[in-house]
Amino acid sequence: MNKRESYATKIQELGALPPPAEREAFANKSLSELMKLLEAVNKKLKKYSHVNKKAYDQYVNFSEQRDSLLKRKEELDQGASKVKELVESLDRQKDEAINRTFRGVSAHFKDVFKELVPLGAGELIMRTSIDEDTDGEDDEDREPGSPEAQAKKKKAYDPNNPDVSLYRGVGVKVRFSAVGENFMMSQLSGGQKALVALALIFAIQRCDPAPFYIFDELVSY
Repeated sequence: MNKRESYATKIQELGALPPPAEREAFANKSLSELMKLLEAVNKKLKKYSHVNKKAYDQYVNFSEQRDSLLKRKEELDQGASKVKELVESLDRQKDEAINRTFRGVSAHFKDVFKELVPLGAGELIMRTSIDEDTDGEDDEDREPGSPEAQAKKKKAYDPNNPDVSLYRGVGVKVRFSAVGENFMMSQLSGGQKALVALALIFAIQRCDPAPFYIFDELVSY
């Protein structure tokens, strides 16, 4: 029993047994020949004494870190996709709110202006970057009713598929008589501008009642 345990210990120290093919290759060699071969192998192994013995442990550790980082990247990619979907949803809601508010104020502006000027008519128009590109200058001093201008305007402001990124501001087109020319704000007198401003404020009040409003960067063309 003691011998068996001793031999078992020596076998464990030797490590795993070689495959049968290798054992058969050295089965017919004498002990002295085997010792010479072992000495030659040990000399070759000495050449690799400077090899980092912790390399395997480091490789395993870094592999685990890599797998962890790849998993984290996948989670971040999924999170980025959800954030992108949220931003797109908020952009759609913002665009819908802008167009809904403009349509509401525009409809109330027509009614209020008609009440203030029974024989006249007023309309809010959405100014877009297409207007600026096609005119090359302030188009409110020019005739806005040309077929080309109306076609480009319809393309820029499509109620079914509006492109809010093209919006540059809101303009006003009014007339103060049953038959007559439509005027832009830059063509009106001081009193007429004041009346249009009141009509706009009352229209906003009807669309979204509030105790007060703040108008930022108002420009009268």
